[in-house]
Amino acid sequence: MTGFLIVVGIAFDVFHTIIMPRLALQRARIAPLLIGQFLWPNFKRMLNLFPEHWRLGWLEVFAPLAFVMLLTTWLAGLITGFAFLFYSLGDYVKPPISDLADAFYFAGTSVLTLGFGDVVAAAWPARAIVLLAAVLGLIFMALVVSLLFSMLSYLQERESVVNTLVSRAGQPPSGVVLLMRYRELSILPSLSTSFVQWETWLASILESHRSFPLLMFFRSSSPDNSWLATVGATMDAASILLTSINDDWVGEADLYYWMGVSMLRAMAGSFNLEAVNEASMDKQQFITAMELLQQAGYSVRDSEKIWPYFMERRSGYMRYLIPLTERFDSPTHVWLPEFKSLG
Repeated sequence: MTGFLIVVGIAFDVFHTIIMPRLALQRARIAPLLIGQFLWPNFKRMLNLFPEHWRLGWLEVFAPLAFVMLLTTWLAGLITGFAFLFYSLGDYVKPPISDLADAFYFAGTSVLTLGFGDVVAAAWPARAIVLLAAVLGLIFMALVVSLLFSMLSYLQERESVVNTLVSRAGQPPSGVVLLMRYRELSILPSLSTSFVQWETWLASILESHRSFPLLMFFRSSSPDNSWLATVGATMDAASILLTSINDDWVGEADLYYWMGVSMLRAMAGSFNLEAVNEASMDKQQFITAMELLQQAGYSVRDSEKIWPYFMERRSGYMRYLIPLTERFDSPTHVWLPEFKSLG
């Protein structure tokens, strides 16, 4: 009975992680408990003992390592479950299985479909279990390959926008720099199109990262950048346009803003992260940014009057962005290049 429950539990976890991830329950499941509750917290504690330059390098290793450990845990669980089943049916096997070591060996060769022939099922109860182990083993390997290619595809799609924004918003990215670059290069009319593309990008992230939470742990190629930092910078740019600029072409920025807020709120909820009220920013930083934008050619409204409206907009997404960046130890965006902080 123990072996049967283990096999069912592993099959349930694999099914809900790979085939139907959006319907997955987070409690009493191997994947979220192993990665989010055990591996990641202990990995961060261990890295705190090392110098910063070592720490950044090892953070990039965590997601691939967690992926391998999850697959190993699933495979070990399948073999263990079938080992208990074969141990209980030892008399139906030739030569008879009399200890757990032999049961684990037979289970391993059955799940991996090796079939050496030194141990064989002699009667139908054992034969049925062997066939079940082989079928589940083949399905497991096929699903693992599918999962790997799906995650790599989503990761590549996510990082394409992050890499594109480097030349537009700087590194780490800044919404103020983004708006200045569009004005300086005389490509401001294309900004609306960019917001449409970024809105599609956010929708893709919302779908893929809620389905495959391990993607949250994969980091960008640059240690100073991340997809969360890119979202923060573009949301800053949208908030500036909606509250501080005298133009009437910012409709796409408004749509993007609400999509970003919804996405960040949903992602924070998926990981049970509470919203924070730490979106405060120094007023002088805001005034300095408005002066830079005015010098770049924007028609800027009175900084004193628009300050509270801008902060209300900014708090709408920073209250979710901050706990997400802290949870995943992710690089953050900057307001201006000289201000290396979220605020």
